[in-house]
Amino acid sequence: MKFTSLRLQQFRNYPFLELHPGEGVTVLYGPNGSGKTNLLEAMHLLSLGRSHRTAQDQEMIATGQHVAIVHGQTERLDGNHEVEVRLYPFEKPRKRVLLWGKPASRIADLMGHATVVMFSPEDLRIVRDGPAARRRFVDMQLSQIRPSYVKALKTYLTTLENRNALLKQAKYGSAADLENELAAWDEQLAAAAAPIVNARRWFLSELSGYASRQYADISENSAEPFAIRYTGPLAETDTPYRDMLAGLTRTRKEDMQRLFTHFGPHRDDVAMTLCGKELRAFGSQGQLRTAVLSLKLGEISLIENEMGELPTLLLDDVFSELDIRRRSALLRATEHLQTFLSCTDKQDAAGAHAERFLRVGQDSDGFANVTEG
Repeated sequence: MKFTSLRLQQFRNYPFLELHPGEGVTVLYGPNGSGKTNLLEAMHLLSLGRSHRTAQDQEMIATGQHVAIVHGQTERLDGNHEVEVRLYPFEKPRKRVLLWGKPASRIADLMGHATVVMFSPEDLRIVRDGPAARRRFVDMQLSQIRPSYVKALKTYLTTLENRNALLKQAKYGSAADLENELAAWDEQLAAAAAPIVNARRWFLSELSGYASRQYADISENSAEPFAIRYTGPLAETDTPYRDMLAGLTRTRKEDMQRLFTHFGPHRDDVAMTLCGKELRAFGSQGQLRTAVLSLKLGEISLIENEMGELPTLLLDDVFSELDIRRRSALLRATEHLQTFLSCTDKQDAAGAHAERFLRVGQDSDGFANVTEG
């Protein structure tokens, strides 16, 4: 998969930009804050329907503007694709997707038209932060590989929200009536949980093999095994519907007291270990970076294996964070990928075999401008 064109209108600090990328490595260089990351963010938005750095879509709309538009064309094995995302500050719906110029019925419909793997310094949060960061990582990648997962996840989260809303009303009605209502919601929530559990277990099992091999290659130390493992209340079961229903029944009284659902895949986590020890607790900075890089390179291999084609690689100012060995491993991955690489200095991209350099700067009003060379 590759982007063949990209157009931004009133997106962040880009009043207007049109690019026709090549198949190889494009280097975006310029001062911090000039707009390099914004350009990568636009491609991420076209691929996943959301930013990689904010949950607030309004932040991507240029100040004072009534709409931001990101339009892209991609070339895939099954032909050419055209996708557009429009963001509105006040109108509803605030986010709209167009495919081949026609409105899509759901945001999730854009999945599968553009596929990216992004690597940025913030990705260390996957290892460092709490379970929510790791669930987000899993959900985003699964959404690209299996677009149907988006609908399944939305169904689960909506059902969970409804059950929690019912629990919050516990103090206003009788316990018996509440239990009867919860029993009905429990069946719906269990049915919604099953595909989430099955998909996450499959994804993490596959990714673990790819990431483990990448870690051994980068560290040049096969005696330092890296592994990832799905953990959670249903991670080990082969009957997620039955066990989810049993778990909800077992914890119903406690849920009624605490006024929220505390059993289910919304409590999942991903264990990451090195030599059998928890990486988050015992890993050095170098080991953490190697682990995250291994996950990202593993993603590329998994996407190629499952989808039959390579993704576009987005590298946001990561070379400054990597030593020579890790940088070399990342550069090897770019040899056969369309890659967009951002850095502050042109020399930071030495060895990337770039086919194009774009300088990103700002005018006196703070608007981004992009020039060749």
